[in-house]
Order: sequence, then structure tokens, then C-alpha cells
Amino acid sequence: MKNWTKQAFHKHLQRRFSLRLHMFIILLVTTVSGVLFSKIVLMFNVVNFAIRYPLAVVFSYLVFFACIKLWLVCICPGKPGKSNILEWLDFPSPSGRGSGGGGAPSFRGGGGQFSGAGASGSFAGHDASIVEKGVLATAQPASANGTSNGISRVLGEAAGALGDDNVIVAVIVLIVLVATVLASTVYVLYDAPSILSEAAFGGLLAASLIRRTRAVSDQTWAGSIFRATWKPFAVTVGVAFFSGLVLHSYFPKASKLADILWKS
Repeated sequence: MKNWTKQAFHKHLQRRFSLRLHMFIILLVTTVSGVLFSKIVLMFNVVNFAIRYPLAVVFSYLVFFACIKLWLVCICPGKPGKSNILEWLDFPSPSGRGSGGGGAPSFRGGGGQFSGAGASGSFAGHDASIVEKGVLATAQPASANGTSNGISRVLGEAAGALGDDNVIVAVIVLIVLVATVLASTVYVLYDAPSILSEAAFGGLLAASLIRRTRAVSDQTWAGSIFRATWKPFAVTVGVAFFSGLVLHSYFPKASKLADILWKS
């Protein structure tokens, strides 16, 4: 069997799996776990944003590692009798006769035709037509005035809320926090093929499934994940702590964002 390199393993894994989709699901679970952790910690009266937000980010990072481990188990189930990594991942043999291919199922369907008769009607007399025109002419100004008053009232309430300097600061802080989380997510998603394939390769080395290749024998999947993601994680923790500190300083009695945005 040919001695495959680390690069060949990465390319095969990236062809076989949609690694960015897998990473997106992992990050989605990670984000939801952080939100749920924040809510659970709030139930234990941890109301300080500067404490709760960084703790939620740290917890979600631990969940991220757990999801990566679960992903490795799912794509790399143990197969008895497979001593070579290429066989274990079902690499095609150079002497193999068969060729496999899979294509996305195609769906074909004929377009339906819909037709229907529109309702039509007429008033019996000329007087009814005059009455109808009079009612419509009277109703339109009233409806327009009511809509205008409703919009003015909503805009006035929004302007009054944003008129509070503290609320403006809270909105800016939240925008920065959300932007940081999104930027970290995009960074990890963009590098997902490299991150996940490196983790899989390191995990297989740690499990002694590759015996001939020693290029990265000192690495494990956890170490490769940490090296690839610690920078966005550190930035997110820092921004979360700073955001929580600002929110707690401006709103010391608030324990939830709802207390700031809708009850200030």
C-alpha cells in the first residue's frame, strides 16, 4: 500500500465530507450552549454581565471541543481489521476494479397550472354605485390619518428610548459584541477544512492508527484545535468581558438585556 502523506489525507477528507457545513453545525451548537449557560447561571443569581458573559464564552468553547470529539467519533468509527489508515477511510485501491460514484438525486416535476375565475358583480342600480363611491371617499382619509398617527407614535417612542444616552451606549456595546462573535465565526468557518482535517489526522495519530507517518506524531486533535482557534476565542472572551463590564457599570441593577433595552 502506498505511503500516503498528511496532505493527501487532508485532500481526501475534504473531498469526502462537507467540512464547512459540519463546522457550521458545530458552531451553531456551541453558540446555543453559551446562551443556555448564561440563562442557567442567571438562575443562580449571577447577575453581573462582566462575570456571566465571559463564563458563557468559556463554557461554549469547552462545548466546541466536545463537539469536535463527537465529530471525530462520527466520521471515524472503529473498524476491526483495518490497520492502515487508507483502508480505514476506504481509500480506493490502485488495483481496484470498481469505481463508485454518488450523485445528488435529481427531482423532476411538471409544473402545475392554476386557473380560476375571478369574482365579479355589479350593483343593481345607479344609486348603489353612488353610495359606494361616497363611502370609499370618506373612509380613505380616515384610514390614512389613523396609519399616520400610528407611525408617528411608534417613531416617537423609539426616539424617546434612543434619547437616553445609557441606552445608546448599551446598543453600541451589543453591536460590537455581536460583530465580534460573527467575525470569529466567519474566521473559523473559512478555515474549517484545515481545522477539521488537521484534527482528524492528529486524532488518528493519537489513536496509533497511522504507524508509518511521523510528521506530526507529537500533535493530538485537541492541540491542533486549540492552536487554530485560541486567537478568535481570546478576542471573543476579551470583548465579552469588556461588554459585560460596560453594561454593568451603566446598568448596575439590570440582570438581563430586556431590563436595559425595554425597561430603561
